[in-house]
This record gives sequence, C-alpha cells and structure tokens, in this order.
Amino acid sequence: MMQTKDIGVIFDMDGTLINNMAYHVAAFHVFFKKYGISMSDEDFLRFANGRTNDDVMRHLFGSDTSQARVIELTNEKEGIYRDLYRPHLQLSSGLQPLLDDLYSRQIPMAVGSSAIDDNIDFVLDGLHIRHYFKAVINASQVQHGKPHPEVFLKAAAALGCAPQRCLVFEDAAVGIDAARAAGAKAVGITSVMSRQALRQADLVIDSFTQINIDTVFGLFAAQQ
Repeated sequence: MMQTKDIGVIFDMDGTLINNMAYHVAAFHVFFKKYGISMSDEDFLRFANGRTNDDVMRHLFGSDTSQARVIELTNEKEGIYRDLYRPHLQLSSGLQPLLDDLYSRQIPMAVGSSAIDDNIDFVLDGLHIRHYFKAVINASQVQHGKPHPEVFLKAAAALGCAPQRCLVFEDAAVGIDAARAAGAKAVGITSVMSRQALRQADLVIDSFTQINIDTVFGLFAAQQ
C-alpha cells in the first residue's frame, strides 16, 4: 500500500489555487496609467508572474527605491487588484475535490506564494479554505523571491517533509524552477503560461480536472 504520511503538497496561490492573473494584469494597467508606465501584457507576465512585489516594483521604479516606497506602491496596486477580483473570487476549476481528497488522507498541505499578507488573507479567508493548509509561506517570510527555492524549502520544513517528498503546484516558469531547485517534484498548470514554458515540470496540466490523488501518489511511486 502506498505510504503517504511523509508526502507534502505545496500550492502556489495566484494562477494556481485561483485563476486570477487576468485581474492582476488589469490592476497593473490602472497602476501603469497613473505612473505613465508602458508595458505589454506579454512582457508583464513574462517578468512579473511568480515574482515578489519587491522585485517587480524595483524593476519598474529603480533598484534604489526605498523599502517604504516599495510597500506603498505594492499596497496601492494590490488594493486595485482585490477590488477588481473580489466579485469573481473562486477556486480554480477542479481543485476542490483534490483538496478534499488530500485533506481526508491527512496529507499535509501548504501555500508557497509570492503574494503579500493581505492577498493571502483575501483568498484563504474569502474562500474559507485556510483550514486545508498546515502552513502558509509568503513574500513576508522570505528573503529571496522565486526562482530562488527559499519559499518551497520553508514550506517543506513547515510541513515536516523532506523537499524531495513534496509536490509543488505552480503556474509560473520561475515557480517551477524554484520547486526543482528545492528538490521537489512539480506540476505546472497552464492558467497563464504555455506547456512549453512549463516544460521543466514533472507533469503539466491544463486544469485540476486532469489530476487526482492517484496521480499525485504516482509521481512518488518510484521513490517507494
């Protein structure tokens, strides 16, 4: 019988737990207009998806931007995003059954996200899913954003699992790179990026309707 007690599952949030990246892009359009910034959707997603707001704001406004100003700009943009997305807040298609199955099997789960605290609370409490997760690691708890593996290493440690026994769900190429650098297995979901962009993942899916708990177990079968 498959032994699962030492397996952990880590979910990115934006574009993974929720299919919300279009609303982040829309919020940045409002934000960019105010500050006279020009950037295409494609360029924005290529650079920003999966990265911390610190990295994004310093890229946009200069590496010497003060931390206080970075926080101010971040809060401004994320407030716009939450206002836009609030009427549409929902779990990604097909995810609820997987969360329920993992939870019923007592497989520990964590969130490993580049999001700020307010956005984490907005999603986990707004969708009433916080109880599924033993740990939540976000931008406020790491020094290095993705593709650095810190967020997933900390999530694995919080779950009490070796990184090599963790499976990460991610929508961003930098997130897949971070998961692999941590030594974890990775499933890419094409909510934003193409299968080609996520090709470093162990498995690529178009939605959570294409995966179940048996698939999760199967990814670890060779390690038994």
